[in-house]
Amino acid sequence: MNAEIQEKIDAIMAMVKATIEKRDRGESLAPVERIILAATQNDPDRIPTGTFFTDSIANFYGHTCRQVESDPQLHAELIMRWYSDFDMEFVCEGIDTMTSELHAMGLVERKCPENVPADISTRKFDALSDDEMLGEWERAVKRFDPESDGRLPLRLKLYELLVEKTAPQGYPVIAAPSSPFAQAVLAMGYKRAVLTMRNKPQVFHTAMELQLEANMKWYRALGSRGVHGFICIDAWNSVPNFRKEQLFEFEKPYVKRLIGSLMPAPCIHFYWGLRHCGPSNGAGPGGWVEFLEKSAETGTFCVTNLAPDYYTAPSDDLRLFRETANRLGKSYIVGIKDELLFRGTGEQIREEVRRVIAGLSPCNGGCFVVPNSIPVGTPAGNVKAFLAALHEFGTFPGRGLK
Repeated sequence: MNAEIQEKIDAIMAMVKATIEKRDRGESLAPVERIILAATQNDPDRIPTGTFFTDSIANFYGHTCRQVESDPQLHAELIMRWYSDFDMEFVCEGIDTMTSELHAMGLVERKCPENVPADISTRKFDALSDDEMLGEWERAVKRFDPESDGRLPLRLKLYELLVEKTAPQGYPVIAAPSSPFAQAVLAMGYKRAVLTMRNKPQVFHTAMELQLEANMKWYRALGSRGVHGFICIDAWNSVPNFRKEQLFEFEKPYVKRLIGSLMPAPCIHFYWGLRHCGPSNGAGPGGWVEFLEKSAETGTFCVTNLAPDYYTAPSDDLRLFRETANRLGKSYIVGIKDELLFRGTGEQIREEVRRVIAGLSPCNGGCFVVPNSIPVGTPAGNVKAFLAALHEFGTFPGRGLK
């Protein structure tokens, strides 16, 4: 570890110490202070929460994703309005994250460029052999410049403005770009990706090396704008989209290298499908607990258990989830079911938050409880009911009341 990184880590730990002292004096913490404590496996004054995708915020206030993605000023205004309306600690920018890098690299093209960010794309590699594909990929990576290519300069401006507007108010800015595995699967196409992993694993590893290099360029550009942390979004890294053994071989080692390149900036490695990984004996080997262990090895500061995993056997054992996170020295996140926020009553939402916090009790070592997502049409009253319940049951030191 070089001296510059160690200096930054020392500064973070000094901030943690000062924030713990502030908490112990009974003072209310700022949003970013709650995040800092929970992210370093400490206990803030209350369980922090937030939302991971700003497309839901855009829709909540009557805008399309394309409108907000293309207007950094509007994006920042909506985030600040959201913080004013709802008492959350963080928002992760998640608009236009899955394909914009590939578009900028010229590996896929949108059929309808003015439509939604995730519109249908045509892949450049479909007509190419493996050797031709890897050669074109390598050339695209060498040419790739996030400062000038595609819509990425606009995305960088979005982050610059978000840091300018929200950081002085005590809110962290957390970038949510995609990951090398998701980009590789999208560039190759799902069927070709699966067959390549199975029959030509070295070809897929080479593709991952190339896309990792491209992603590192993008993450470094985002980091230069002053963001406080990252979420490595990857909707493809779920079981049963792929077997967990495939993810252990082809995904997590590259995520580990990506996260390592970002130190000391904290990074969350997201995944889905714990419920499909099978039971565990509770001590580690096998099943969904092994998946948590492999995820922890990436260097992520937390492990996640998102709906529907957290309420579906065998990964519904919240106590084992929390104990595993504690054992691994990681913070942990539970993502409350989005259909409950969308259709549930205030009392149903309150009961689910109470049940989750009780299951995680004593909620020590860096606990987050968040809405899995906030679907279009979710009543504002339901979001406020979630927050009220989280504050009722998740306030230090009485968390985890039965």
